[in-house]
Order: sequence, then C-alpha cells, then structure tokens
Amino acid sequence: MTLHNSTSSDAQVTPKKTALDQLSSNAVDVPPSITRVLANKAMGIEGLIPLWFGEPNQPTPKFICDEAARAMQNGETFYAEGLGRPFLRQAIADYSSRIYNTEIPSERIAVTVSGGNAINLAFQALLKPGDKVATITPAFPNLLRIPQLQSAELICHALDIVEGKWSLDIDAFIESAAEAKAVLINSPSNPTGWTMTSEQQRYLLDELRSRNIWLIADEVYSRTTFDNSVAPSFLEVSQPEDKLIVVNSFSKSWAMTGWRLGWLTLPPSLVPTIEKIMEFSVACAPPFVQRAAVVAIEQGEAFIQQSSENYHLAKEKVSQTLARYSAVECPEIEATFYAFFRIPAIKDSIAFSQLLIDEAKVGLAPGEAFGAPSNGWFRLCFAQTPEVLDQALARLDHYLKDPARFNL
Repeated sequence: MTLHNSTSSDAQVTPKKTALDQLSSNAVDVPPSITRVLANKAMGIEGLIPLWFGEPNQPTPKFICDEAARAMQNGETFYAEGLGRPFLRQAIADYSSRIYNTEIPSERIAVTVSGGNAINLAFQALLKPGDKVATITPAFPNLLRIPQLQSAELICHALDIVEGKWSLDIDAFIESAAEAKAVLINSPSNPTGWTMTSEQQRYLLDELRSRNIWLIADEVYSRTTFDNSVAPSFLEVSQPEDKLIVVNSFSKSWAMTGWRLGWLTLPPSLVPTIEKIMEFSVACAPPFVQRAAVVAIEQGEAFIQQSSENYHLAKEKVSQTLARYSAVECPEIEATFYAFFRIPAIKDSIAFSQLLIDEAKVGLAPGEAFGAPSNGWFRLCFAQTPEVLDQALARLDHYLKDPARFNL
C-alpha cells in the first residue's frame, strides 16, 4: 500500500463537536455559582481563611454523631418511607408546634435530602415552563437558579437600604409579583440578614391569598437570630390549606451541613405530590441520618442557644471593625451569620475577591453572586472562632483602608 504525503489542506482537521456543543437544556443555560468557581480554584491554598461558604465553623455535636453511629450499627441502612420516618416527622411537627405556638400535625411534614432538595421539590411541584417566580434580592444564588432550572421566568425586586437597615417596600414588591405563579421569600435572608416581621408576613400572605399566588418561604435561618430565640414564621399566620410551602433544614441550626437533611411543611393536599417527586428523585432520606435528627431536635436546644450567642459576639466584632473604615458601608445585620457589605470604590467584586484570595489569603463571596443592587458588594461568613476572625480581619485591613488604589 502506498502512503501519500498530506498537503497542508489535507492536514487541517475540523474540530469535532463535543456532546455538550450539541446539547440545549436549562442546566446548560444556567450560569455556574460564582462563589463555587472561586472557592474550587482556591481550595488547598495553605493558610487561606475561607469565609465564603455559609456554614457553622464547629463540627456536628457528638451526641448527634453518636446516634447516627448507633443507628447504622443497628442496621438502619435500608430504604425508608418517602416522606420520612414517622418518628422524625412527628419530632419535627412537635418542634414546629412548640417554637411557633401553633398546631402542626406530622401529616404536613415531608423529610427531604437537604434544604436545597426541599426547594427543588417545592418548585417542581408548582411550576410549568414559562411560569413566573417573584423573589427579593440580594439573594442566595441557589434561590435564583433553581426556578430557572424549572424553565421559570424570574422576577427580582431589590431591597432598599433605609437609615442603615435593609428594608422592603412590600406594596411595590406585591405589584411586581402580580403575574407570578409563586413568590419566594427567604427570611431571615442570606446574605443580608433582613428579616420580615409577623405583621409583614400576615399582610403579604393575605395579599397573595387574594391573588391566588403560591408562597414558598425559605426559613432555614429561623434559629440564627440575635433578638429572639426564633424568627417570625409564615406558619404562625397561615391556615393549613393556604398556598404556602415552608422550607427548613438541619444544616444551620444544628451544624449539620454535610448531613444533607431538611424538611417541608406543606398543605395536606400537596403532600402526595411531593411524595411522588421524592420517589422519582432520591427515594428517601438516609434512615440513620433521620434517627440522628430526632436526637438533634430533642437534645439540641442548648447547642442552638450557645451558637446564637457566639454568632452575636462575632457579629459585633465584624460590624465594629468594618465601621472603622470610611471606604466600607455595612448595613445593620439583623440575623444569620453573614456581613454583607459594600466597598463603593470597587467596580469588580469578582476580581477583588480573587485579589484577596491571592494576596490576603482570605476568601469572600462576591456580591455579583447574590444579585447585589450595585457594584462592590461582598459577603463574609462570620461563623468562626474569635481567633480566626481576628486573623482574617487583620489580613483585610490593608485592602479596606484605601481600596481605590487597587483600581478594580
């Protein structure tokens, strides 16, 4: 066989298309998490202080871990009920009834694989392609992307800052949501700490009820408050068959972020639909994790109270430190364990966040990830020990004194 020399034109090979090049889907179209992209690149940097993710700095309490180990040793490693083990559903119902002083039967509870899974389930149950979802920004990025994965159109209404505090013009928000099928409220809010009052919740629910609009309430930070033991809940001002879905999670209150366990409180008529979606997605939450969750609820109140005190002290430290810089604006922090602050001189918060990773060895989440109302916003998670916070704030000092000189 004779081999022929290839000409230059013969040698040119048309690049093959990848499978992704030929794929059109919601998942492809939705942009990735900015914070996750920055964090993934920076993980493993020696000495870096990561303040970008929202989770308690302390490990899950030993009494919770011990119960999970006992459950595994006792063989609780098989499939469980799709809506959750009856004993956990009852424990959650009793807990909710107690802290909100209202009767919540276990039949309204669905145990989920994390709060994120709970929100996905809620939107899957409600939405069809083209439906509209109204929400408030700045917001946790996942809350902005999950509806888009369901082919929904997002309507965003920005919080205002009034006299140094985050504030919602509730009537303007309701009008912006006039064509929405569902409204999503995260209170207490990640990243701002803004918290709805009971009066605002009652008013909003009344208005949405009259307009036949569903309400999804993300209340995963309900126990991460400074003035009360629990934040106001829509469960306190609603009826069982209101078009209301309340999302909660074990991640923040009991330092169980890696356990991936949450729950939904639902109108009784919607429960079979959620059970069906659970079966077709994750089947059930791990049974040994559910056993540990009961112990968390029954024995974890002291841990929650101590954590709240620690977060309050950390909040005061961060707030007072940021207030010393004329180049920094930080609205009052009402709840959660985040400081969401602005450096007006910074035009590109992603580039500045990368600079802090490279030079200061401190990881912050850029405001673009949260739909910030303007340039230069950052989120700092202060769920850290005083020593770690002191070190992080000291490293940031050089960059907060005169940020304009970095020309970013």
